[in-house]
Amino acid sequence: MQSRVNLTSKPLAIVAPLLAVLLLLLVACGSAAQPADAPASEPGAVLPTSAPASVAEPTTAATAGGVHPGNLTWMVGGWGSGNFDYTYDVGGINNYLRFYSAFLIETNEKTELIPGIASEWSLSEDGKTWSVTVRDGVKFHDGTPLTAEDVLWTWQHQWSPEAVEWATQSGAQSRARIMEKIEQTGPNEVSLTTKVVDASFFIGAFSAAASGPWPIFPKRDKLHDEAAVEAFAKNPMGAGPMSFVRGIPSEVIEFERFGDYYYQPDNGFPEDFRVKFTSMDLRLVPEEATRVAAIRSGEADIAPGSLDSKAQVESAGGRIVFGQEGIYLRVMQLGCWDPAIPCFNQKVRQAMAYAIDKEAMRDQLFGGPEVFQVKGWAKVTPSTVGYTPDLDPFPYDPEKARQLLSEAGFPNGEGFGKLIVNTWVSTAMPFLPESAQLAADYWKNELGIDTEVRVGDESNLKKATLARTLNGQVLWRDNEAGVDAVSINRSGYGTPDHSARFHERPEIFEMVQQATAVTDPAEQVASKNNMYRRLRDEHYELGIGYVNIPWAVGPRVLTWEPFPLAFYPSAYHTITLEP
Repeated sequence: MQSRVNLTSKPLAIVAPLLAVLLLLLVACGSAAQPADAPASEPGAVLPTSAPASVAEPTTAATAGGVHPGNLTWMVGGWGSGNFDYTYDVGGINNYLRFYSAFLIETNEKTELIPGIASEWSLSEDGKTWSVTVRDGVKFHDGTPLTAEDVLWTWQHQWSPEAVEWATQSGAQSRARIMEKIEQTGPNEVSLTTKVVDASFFIGAFSAAASGPWPIFPKRDKLHDEAAVEAFAKNPMGAGPMSFVRGIPSEVIEFERFGDYYYQPDNGFPEDFRVKFTSMDLRLVPEEATRVAAIRSGEADIAPGSLDSKAQVESAGGRIVFGQEGIYLRVMQLGCWDPAIPCFNQKVRQAMAYAIDKEAMRDQLFGGPEVFQVKGWAKVTPSTVGYTPDLDPFPYDPEKARQLLSEAGFPNGEGFGKLIVNTWVSTAMPFLPESAQLAADYWKNELGIDTEVRVGDESNLKKATLARTLNGQVLWRDNEAGVDAVSINRSGYGTPDHSARFHERPEIFEMVQQATAVTDPAEQVASKNNMYRRLRDEHYELGIGYVNIPWAVGPRVLTWEPFPLAFYPSAYHTITLEP
């Protein structure tokens, strides 16, 4: 049996590639683990945020020590495919899946990683085998126990090598490609072994802090079966804080409180993560004006908003609450590995970035730094492990942009051809099509490039990106921020057979693979930073900035503190309602 170290003697802040994988890899094997019925409560390091979150204490008799008998109405701008299994997701699933989901590793308002369904987790000394111990006492919503067999089935369904054939979610595809084996290694233990070292696997795949939700599902007879997938989508079941009641496509999903949710003091946990209201309607309302009107009239309690709607919300007794560092602009130059496409030339890729006035976009479109921050490169934002200020976006320098484009052989856009900029109406980011149009105008006015913005369907555009039918074009999209950017960069830059890879250069593949395999505590943060700076210099993805998510909150909601790095609904247990 491989030697390994336990990683759960304390709650881990989600700078955990440093604190969990790295520092604790130095601890002797067999270190004391936290008992399954008593998760640790000693605080770990806290992820820096611009506005640290804390759980507000209930202040009314209706909520103090009890459950409000009423219903909460939460509106969202979209929910993508409407599927309830992230393996098949093409966008939007975070807006509803997390309500009914439970994760192997949970997170809290301090952005710590804390034991969840997994009471312990460990990594082998060679950095390739992850093992989790499944906690006793966790129940699915129908009352059946959640067991190691369910974890085994879920992992195999999502990431087994065979999953490449059916998984449509890019993270599932990339993990399936590096998977060696998944097996049950004890009565309550499940292990997976990857072909390469991925020290951040536990953040990106096990934890609620991951930008993509990978909950545990009840096992089914087959790993993939179309009829079973369709049946599950109609009546999904998990082990999270709320259970599914019914759904009306493109209208509403109804949930109710799950009183047996395992994360509560009766089970030895330091906090009660059960919701403090009885039921919830999650309504799909794409138009902000309609959502704001519903907040003002009392027909809704929480909904995505904007600074433009702040005065209207406040005039009705509500407020705007910001989810810090929730989502970033991911601007992808596609097919640049092809010499026939202008962006094959690095100078073209950099010229595109220098030609955009990001600060004007921030101030004139998004309303200023309270909402939009011109910081970071691609998924690497200030709270991402490996971030340094030298990764921030290229400054607006149209003269330099024109010089680079001319040196690349396209003076004043001559010979460049028409540039198509693809985007969609985002379920999470305000003004996504408008920001794409603004960038296109800069490229036309500053560089002489003939541009056209096309607003399409998110699902179809993502599929077209994987199919490489958008090569030579730009995809102007939103994407979730996160504490770890290794997985997404390994997929796009370090996996030669990934269908959405940005390049075909062996030296970059090797560089990324080496950086993502580092586990030494003295080297990992620096190696990530070096990788990010190199990829930023290549600029297959443009650095633009990130958005703090504005939520309109009605007067019935007395307290709510959304988690940092969450562009989706979060921290439901912190919500209290007026009597």
